[in-house]
Amino acid sequence: MRRKIGTIGVDAGIVWVGDPCYILHRQLPETFGKDWQEFCDNLSEEEYTSFGFRPGDDGLGICVQTAHGDGEYPVYATYNHHGRISKIEVDFEQDEDDND
Repeated sequence: MRRKIGTIGVDAGIVWVGDPCYILHRQLPETFGKDWQEFCDNLSEEEYTSFGFRPGDDGLGICVQTAHGDGEYPVYATYNHHGRISKIEVDFEQDEDDND
């Protein structure tokens, strides 16, 4: 079963997916950069950037560009047969006026 669970507001044209325990209340890993500008400089020209525990490793999260930059995007969850979330999806193309 798939249902809308909320929306995500975007002011940077990018979305971060990752476990906050790896970055909150800790000194940021060098991979992120020392400030917002260095973080942005570390983003590649590719469609997504993976931030690892060490440069080049997977682990801390992934950063993706949105399709249309800033805005508010719907988030959907798909549930497995046990009623647990098996995946989430952020729809960068759907118009909020569309039916869910």
